[in-house]
Amino acid sequence: MGQNFKFYQRRDDCKNLILFVHGFTGDAEDTWTNANGNEFPNLLLANSDIQSQFDVASYSYFTTLLDLFAQAKEKARWLKSIIRSKTHTKEKNLEISELSNDLHNHLRFTLEGYDNIYVIAHSMGGLITKNLITQEIKDSGVTKIRLFLSLAVPHNGASMAVLGGIISGNLQINNLNPVGQFINTLNQSWVNLDLKPTTKYFYGSYDQYVTKHSAIAIDKIEKDIVSVQADHNSICKPENAEALICKSVTRFIIEEHKSTKLDEAGFQSLPDDKEFDKEVFVIKLIVADIADETQRNAKELFFNAEYMRKLFSSRHERKELQKLFDNIRQLYKDSYDKYLAHEDKSSGKLLAEVHSKITDQDSILLKSLLPAIQNYHKKGMLHQMANDLSKDIWWSEERNLSAKDDTK
Repeated sequence: MGQNFKFYQRRDDCKNLILFVHGFTGDAEDTWTNANGNEFPNLLLANSDIQSQFDVASYSYFTTLLDLFAQAKEKARWLKSIIRSKTHTKEKNLEISELSNDLHNHLRFTLEGYDNIYVIAHSMGGLITKNLITQEIKDSGVTKIRLFLSLAVPHNGASMAVLGGIISGNLQINNLNPVGQFINTLNQSWVNLDLKPTTKYFYGSYDQYVTKHSAIAIDKIEKDIVSVQADHNSICKPENAEALICKSVTRFIIEEHKSTKLDEAGFQSLPDDKEFDKEVFVIKLIVADIADETQRNAKELFFNAEYMRKLFSSRHERKELQKLFDNIRQLYKDSYDKYLAHEDKSSGKLLAEVHSKITDQDSILLKSLLPAIQNYHKKGMLHQMANDLSKDIWWSEERNLSAKDDTK
């Protein structure tokens, strides 16, 4: 795939790619290599889930500090090209927007076989990725990037860029200026962008170049932030697979891949109308004299929630799901108290009201760090609780299963 990519694992039938993107003056190897010679991509591949489900590669682009260094490199390459009789392309520092366009074209053509791309970007590489995501979603409404892991990325600029701009005409340094047009325009576009991929922000506690403030992008949605006891260079060079940065990145990728599979699966139709007829949540609907079509809808919602729960099984995921269960139960309790106080009690209206509340609170009270969980999953979670007698979810004032015999 040319000089732009180094593959650590590559298979013909794999549709998921973990892509490392280095930062300013970095490269595809040294950026990710620790003092013991171990590379971050290989540490990820030590995880069996990563190894079995992903290809892993790093992306490289031309970047140097000073033009005189670039000129020296070009002269050396030019001499080698003459000796070896090869065509030589003169490289130079490009603006971040141009680097972003280049990566976009690689995603479109070089990496066209991948459906899902999970980006781990360091420093300026994160701005390249962020600009790419912004432009792709603006232009076509979609991007293949499913996860953006931002490692010490100067979202709000780097103060050192001001000094760098004085000593060098480097376009990339100018782009990093915190009061420059590029940073401010990109930030405004990011804030206004809908349907962004899942993004996680990492900052180094000892980073002297990218502060915590700058490493966390301005946004209107909830942010997931991870602090690491590292400086600007060591944050992308974990010592081993047990290092915090490596463990957290691994978990985020695996979790997002589950969400991706849930997205791709979409809404699951009920395979059999009689499925779940003997389940407690259905018997409760029958006891409350809920309409047959509404019962079928509840079964379908339950079926989708069960499918979702099988995918999310880690301790962190269960904790997130429990928060949702607790909040959904509170919405139900508020409606049930209102139902009991009303003279003209209607079980059908009670169920419809709780479903409506879940829809209304989908992006507020019921917002989750597991973004693939859709509104219909949350409604299904209501019926999952109703299937558990200890959760005390009922649709009638008479709270017993006396109608059970009618279902036989």
